[in-house]
Formats: sequence, C-alpha cells, structure tokens
Amino acid sequence: MSTRPTYEGFLVFVRGVVGVPDTVVAEGYATLESCFNSALELIPKRIGLECLPIIYTNTVYNAAASLMLRYATDSNTSTYFADMRKTLGLNTPMYGLMNAAADQGTSGSMVISDALSNLSLADLMMMQDPYGRAVVAVLMEMGTLWGYTP
Repeated sequence: MSTRPTYEGFLVFVRGVVGVPDTVVAEGYATLESCFNSALELIPKRIGLECLPIIYTNTVYNAAASLMLRYATDSNTSTYFADMRKTLGLNTPMYGLMNAAADQGTSGSMVISDALSNLSLADLMMMQDPYGRAVVAVLMEMGTLWGYTP
C-alpha cells in the first residue's frame, strides 16, 4: 500500500477491502474518482495527521468509501449500491443521539460523551457505515483542532 493516498490505491481499497466487484465499478467510473477527490478535501491537513502516512491514507480511503456507498449510482444491470444502502440503513434519517427518555411512570438515561453530543449532521451520516465510523474515530483522536471534542 502506498503511504500517500492515490486514486489507484483507492481503487484497490474499493475492490479488496470494501469488496465491490469489478463488474460494479469500472476504472473510468467518474463517481468513484469524485468520491476520492472529495475525501481528499474533507480530511484536514496541517493538524498532524499527514505525519502518520498510513493512518492518513487509510482515513482518506475510508472517507471516500463512505461517500461512495452513500452517493454511487447503479448501472442498469446492478443494484449493488442500492442494496448496500438498504443493508446499512443509509437512507434512514439520523438526527442525533438521545441520552434520556421518560414518561409518567418510568425513565431511563445514559451518559453520552460531549464529543458524541457535538457531532454534526455530516458526522452522523458518516457514523452510519463502518468506513465512515473509522474516519470519525481517527478524527476524534486529533482533538479540539478538528472540533470533535469540547
């Protein structure tokens, strides 16, 4: 694996790690390249993450995979991405985390860390799939510079 993210490396990641069949994603698939370029823009630079080249590269690839699962379209002969969105529940709205519920006779609550209670809608969307969760986990480790912790 390259220690810097490349489109070719992402294509290997998509096929080998994510498990998307070759027949679903051709090399010239514009959405795939768009997701990769978007991930390069989304993952912050100059906060130290790029000093960890393997973690940085995997974070970019995971972010791109999360975007791909959410936005890629299927061909006429395949329903791969629609099926994955249904399996992962990506079309189910997620508005935040609830820490307490009560009615007249019962109640319950749990402690949610400040970092989780401060997640944005984009963060919550990424939390819906395993690749996005890996991204959020790494970015949370970056601390207050990224904004994931209070």
